[in-house]
Amino acid sequence: MKNLLILIVISIFSSSIYSQATKSSSVSMPAVYKVTWGGYPQGKINAEQFKKILDSSLAVKDSRGNGYPITRFRINYIFISTYKDSESQMVKSTQDLRVFDFYDTATLPELWRSSIRDNTKKGDTVLINNIIVKLKNGKKTMVPDYKLSIE
Repeated sequence: MKNLLILIVISIFSSSIYSQATKSSSVSMPAVYKVTWGGYPQGKINAEQFKKILDSSLAVKDSRGNGYPITRFRINYIFISTYKDSESQMVKSTQDLRVFDFYDTATLPELWRSSIRDNTKKGDTVLINNIIVKLKNGKKTMVPDYKLSIE
């Protein structure tokens, strides 16, 4: 009877260890997401090419090529603006910023596109952040930022 009890305890213990070993091997790595705008990856872009992708939508794909719908994003458009100083009468430059959050869309509204298109010049920077996508299971997750420097 004692041997039977020891055998049962060893069986339960070994099956528990085996079960844990198989569970740990099935853990998957977190998805790696890549953001593009008009098929263009982040980095440097010339002003003419940037004006062409303005009408395109942002896209998010994982490392397997699966696409995810964008439910929210924020644009940060950083540019140099000039003004005439009223005291010195000299023309001065300053860095300026336009920021806005967009919901349930992956494209910029026409007003934003036309304004950016009309004013884009070398030295401007576009940062798209706070990008939220909807996963296949219905949950939402934030993906990496997307940044373009205009040359």
